[in-house]
Amino acid sequence: MLRIFFISLVALLVSFFALQNYFDDHMEIKPVFLCTDAIALAHHTDIEVTVHSRYKPDSMQIENLRKDYSNLWAHLNHLYATNDVEAGKEYYTEDWFRQICKHYNGIRPTQLQRNDAEHHLHIQNWSTDDLVCTAIDSNVVLNTTLPNKTIQKTKANIAIVLLLQGDHWRIDAMRVLSDNNMNEQPPPNPN
Repeated sequence: MLRIFFISLVALLVSFFALQNYFDDHMEIKPVFLCTDAIALAHHTDIEVTVHSRYKPDSMQIENLRKDYSNLWAHLNHLYATNDVEAGKEYYTEDWFRQICKHYNGIRPTQLQRNDAEHHLHIQNWSTDDLVCTAIDSNVVLNTTLPNKTIQKTKANIAIVLLLQGDHWRIDAMRVLSDNNMNEQPPPNPN
């Protein structure tokens, strides 16, 4: 009887130390909500929001949408420049992420850098449960810096579907309705 008790005690202690070691190794990885998003922090854009929906979000919901929409564009610009699908995956729904991964062939930084200067987001439909937003982003101004340092300016109209999943809005669908290159600007004068 004493031997069974002693063997059980040793097994319990070994299990405890094995689990302690396992949790120590896995505590190094922080959950997403505790991580700092350097890509989103470095991004700044002007977003004007107009609500056309019958059901209207309150001012705090619009502010959260504006912040998440800016962060989403920061990651879309990063994706455009690097093909790094992992960096922004928390801003994409599972279906959207699966779709962009079909064309993924590794991170490959390019000489192209794109930034979005301004947005005019027209909310067409806002769901009554506050989880779905369909919108038209009219006159999105995109500035693309080409390898020769000239800047190509493009205006586009984009239809977008956003879903509130977890703690922020995620892109579920996007379609370019129209776009036009405005002009190419010479590189900025360093003087």
